[in-house]
Amino acid sequence: MSAAEKIRQQATDPLENRAAKEGHRRILGPGEPALSEWAAAGLDLPDLEGMRSWRLERTRAQLSKEGLAGALLFDPLNIFYAVDASNMQVWVLHNQARYVFVATDGPVVLFDYQGCEFLSGHNPYVDEVRSATPLTYFLAGDRVDEQTSRFADEIAVLVQDHGRGETRLAVDIIPGAGQHALEAAGLSLVDGMEVMERARAIKGPDEIAAMRCSVEACRIACAEMFRAMRPGMTEQQLWAVLWAEMITRGGEWIECRLLASGQRTNPWFQEASSRVIEDGDLVAFDTDLIGSYGMMTDISRTWVCGNTDPGAQARHVHDLACEQLHRNIELLTPGRTFHELTTQAWMPPVEDYRHYSCLFHGVGQCDEWPVIVPPHYWEGSGYDGVLEPGMVLTVESYVGARSGGPGVKLEDQVLITENGYENLSPWTLDLDVFEVL
Repeated sequence: MSAAEKIRQQATDPLENRAAKEGHRRILGPGEPALSEWAAAGLDLPDLEGMRSWRLERTRAQLSKEGLAGALLFDPLNIFYAVDASNMQVWVLHNQARYVFVATDGPVVLFDYQGCEFLSGHNPYVDEVRSATPLTYFLAGDRVDEQTSRFADEIAVLVQDHGRGETRLAVDIIPGAGQHALEAAGLSLVDGMEVMERARAIKGPDEIAAMRCSVEACRIACAEMFRAMRPGMTEQQLWAVLWAEMITRGGEWIECRLLASGQRTNPWFQEASSRVIEDGDLVAFDTDLIGSYGMMTDISRTWVCGNTDPGAQARHVHDLACEQLHRNIELLTPGRTFHELTTQAWMPPVEDYRHYSCLFHGVGQCDEWPVIVPPHYWEGSGYDGVLEPGMVLTVESYVGARSGGPGVKLEDQVLITENGYENLSPWTLDLDVFEVL
């Protein structure tokens, strides 16, 4: 009997029973205006059942390949990927208060935050729901040793019962006390983040459909930003437009606040502030948003605010950034190695211009493996691999003169296909307009 069936049959609280049957936001879906907008754009909605099945199968295939008993996942994105169970996603990033055990060949046991067990009532892939044991000092206080010992014993029994005689367990992120307790219980821990990054790298057809919806929602949100942008508003006020429009279309959260204007565009990585945007300023931003269906849309654009020309230098660095994006997108073909991308990519001279920290990176539920670095970073941090159909990467460009002046941030999200690539965000790169190409 699945968790959904158990919850629906055993729930004594009528409100929890109703929530399990019909009130979960995954059941309710993104709603309007998103559904009408996606229909107008000719987009197909993802089959959520197909997406859940694909992801769990990918997870178990990777566990089987590594010869592991299973996985113990704390990272909320990994939990969501493996079993489509979400709860207070940002909060549990820094409070490890829920986790899931996925047997390579056996049950899925979700340990949720106390009182939240009913939230998995929508999910046929969760076989059992239990209350999580607190592992952090915030939650367990001076009883942390007692709690972690109980936690480890419970996980060790699951591995013993369902691990096919194997004691090696993939674990992604875990408080130190929990790690030590698992090892003391006789389990051998391996890097669960590597397992999950590998599993998540290839997107299934329904994940791609979900990503197209997320990208379209982001496009509409960016268009609203462009229309709202005016001299006299603050960076924070403009950023809030993206936030509001994204949430309206079923988005999850935004990873950071990367929006800067005027002189704050160089160097990059300054987040939205109370600075007032002036006429003729460049405004650069990076969406970094976890959008509809939990799929990330990670694109960047730079615009001119108002009616004053930003000047020749601004347009020059913009031309360089456009050239970098266009030339490097053309390199994205299946079978090309990460090292080839590093050595063949084009970028303005590093002695004259600031640049972004990577050339390409994977994207799915968030920024994902791989990260492909510029040539001068290869020796220190580069690693190799091969592009495969079904991967999605963003192509990064930032150009800002080291001598000063404005900077330009551009980025597109690209699907690797059987024969080449598809740009999922074919929107203008122009400083003065924003529209679909």
